Amino acid sequence: MSATMQLTRIESKLFRRDPIALFFGLIFPTVLLLALGLFFPGFDEPAADLGGARYIDAYTPVAIGMGLATLGLVTLPPILGTYRQFGILRRLRTTPVHPARLLIAQMAVHVVVAVLATILATLTAILVFDVAVPESVFLLLLVFVLAAASIFSLGLLVGALARTTSGGAAIGMAIYFPMLFLGGVWIIHDVMPDGLRRVSDLTPLGAAVQAMDDAWFSGTVSATHLIVMVVYTVVVGWLAIRLFRWE
Repeated sequence: MSATMQLTRIESKLFRRDPIALFFGLIFPTVLLLALGLFFPGFDEPAADLGGARYIDAYTPVAIGMGLATLGLVTLPPILGTYRQFGILRRLRTTPVHPARLLIAQMAVHVVVAVLATILATLTAILVFDVAVPESVFLLLLVFVLAAASIFSLGLLVGALARTTSGGAAIGMAIYFPMLFLGGVWIIHDVMPDGLRRVSDLTPLGAAVQAMDDAWFSGTVSATHLIVMVVYTVVVGWLAIRLFRWE
């Protein structure tokens, strides 16, 4: 077994032993959908301000996007900050196992958790609340990949700058909550004021949620949303690599 695979197995075990990260990264998007759909009056009924669509339909992409943001901005940066704070990355540089392998292992674990969380939330939405099957599975997969890449790039940038565990957590959370607001967690994109909607469309989570919504229910995606996610992936990813320090 390669060193990268061994590190990935170790990192996956460490992730599973963290109940908070496991709950919010893997299970919370589904729990959010169940809570909203089962306990909020009218959430599972056609809404006039959504053009006859249901709020549970609109919140399904939001819940998936929230899962990505939680993994990318809440769980990933503190882990990298911890490894830097306690010299784990520095010590790895003195071994044949390059510390970049540790980053690859971390990304692999987070991507797998994101995929599992998305599958769980999607099945719950379709089977429990009769949300329509996606109009274009291919477009939805494309958007999901770009969404994960853009949001995780932002998390890697935070991790590149964080010197400690608390620093990674603080910076990540400072970005996370405004991102959730602009991503439609509190105000659905379709009912946002025009100015706020334009700002939302220029954020990775806002663009991702709206693109997932479009791909899911209409089978089309705005080029603007795709470009926004690609730009974040390339520019922020490049900055994360450029600014990353092993110690």
